Amino acid sequence: MAARPQLKITSPAYEVGGSLFVQQCASMLEIEDQAGDVRTLFALLDGTRTVAELDHEFHEQRPASSFDVTAAVTQLDDSGLLVDAAATTALDDYEQERWKRNLGFFETYASLSRSKYDMQERLRECKVALLGVGGVGTHVSFDLMGLGVRDLRLVEFDKVELSNLNRQILYTEGDIGQRKLDLAVRRLRDYAPRANISGMDLRLTSADDVLAAVADRDFVICTADRPKAHVVQWVNDACVRSQVPFISGGVQTQRSVAYLIVPGVTGCVECWGRCNADDEESQALRKQIEERHAEEAGIGPDMAAFGAMVSVLTALIVTEFVRYVTRISEPIALGRLIETHFNDMIAREAETWDRRPDCPICSDVEVKGAG
Repeated sequence: MAARPQLKITSPAYEVGGSLFVQQCASMLEIEDQAGDVRTLFALLDGTRTVAELDHEFHEQRPASSFDVTAAVTQLDDSGLLVDAAATTALDDYEQERWKRNLGFFETYASLSRSKYDMQERLRECKVALLGVGGVGTHVSFDLMGLGVRDLRLVEFDKVELSNLNRQILYTEGDIGQRKLDLAVRRLRDYAPRANISGMDLRLTSADDVLAAVADRDFVICTADRPKAHVVQWVNDACVRSQVPFISGGVQTQRSVAYLIVPGVTGCVECWGRCNADDEESQALRKQIEERHAEEAGIGPDMAAFGAMVSVLTALIVTEFVRYVTRISEPIALGRLIETHFNDMIAREAETWDRRPDCPICSDVEVKGAG
């Protein structure tokens, strides 16, 4: 079906003097229009005409004009001002209304060749595993449902404690002592009744446990933090073996950190460790820290979990997930550790690493076909 160009409702135009000013994200695009050709074209860009029909009707109204309608439509599309009103979607009326504001956001990235509906449909069809439904996990789970993810698997084993409630937003004081998994599944189903939300009552103890949890998933979000010295290695091993991308991170007292690993594209956690191998003294210190955390719960950074920093990390994780799944822009944490510090709230690169040919985990993994 031929495209029917339409001006984006998110980019209204204003006439001032001999120019049109088109509102975009945090900016105004000025288009000089002393002759009035652009204003005539804008009035026709209501999504009811093909480019050929636009050209015909424009010159019906302005027969003496030499204005090139086809070239103008191309320039407006390149400037991010047009969508295709003829674009079709598999979303039903309920879904279009439920995710109306999402679609408004995706429209700002749409064009004549890329539909806002495509972006929403990619989120709807993505099967996600969320490992851990604690501080970050509860926030992320709500956001995933708000985004329109339709298939979510939660993995959790713990029970609600009073000290959880400064940040774990799915639970209440009346839930203390109850299983987080049951509560989370029930409340998310209330929030998104059309979604397929399942739960696995599982304490992660090995890469094989993670492998079972991520089976048939398209994307994994790891917010589990126990056992601290091993869980990331298990997740890395299982996701590389499954060739499924994953994002992980956490709140470390005054800062939030996250990183995204795509098997076959970025280096994995093992590559990261090998790229940043320290001297023997540093390695010995790291080993003592890991052993201490394994032996004693509730020491060090784990004793500090500030709710606002949880929200900051959630924002980074969820936006990275959207960037990757919808392909609207390159993820910023791809093969990089991104940190945000409480003191200035600026996201910055803290560490980076390359894929290593000697990595025993991912060196033989090929790039999985993009969806």
